[in-house]
Formats: sequence, structure tokens, C-alpha cells
Amino acid sequence: MNYPARTIQSLQVSPLATEQTRQRLVSAIISFTNGTPFSLEPHQQHVLDRFTRGRLTIDEVVYYLEAAAKSR
Repeated sequence: MNYPARTIQSLQVSPLATEQTRQRLVSAIISFTNGTPFSLEPHQQHVLDRFTRGRLTIDEVVYYLEAAAKSR
């Protein structure tokens, strides 16, 4: 079967984004994985929670998740 490929769109995140906005961003990212065998591991959820609370920037999230993936 040929399924249409999802189009990846750039997400603009302002450094002044509110916690609610960051939570919506995380929810959108997680919902993008619906229907796939992907599930969050505890350390991934912890990093996303820290981002949602404004403790990490999106660049730091990417760094931590990539570093964790490389150490496997």
C-alpha cells in the first residue's frame, strides 16, 4: 500500500513562549507518533517535562535526546 508521506513543517518556538504553549508543542510532537511503535521512555518524558516547565530550551531538549540515543 502507498501511504502519503507526512509533511514535516518547521515549528516556530519563541523564547517567551508560555508553559501552556510549550505543553501544546509537546502534545503535538507526541501525537505525531500516534500509530507508530514509538513510546516515550522515562528519561525522554523527564526531558520533555523540563522543557514544558521552561527549564530547558528546545535546543537543549534535542541535545539531551540525541546524546541519550548515541549512548545506547
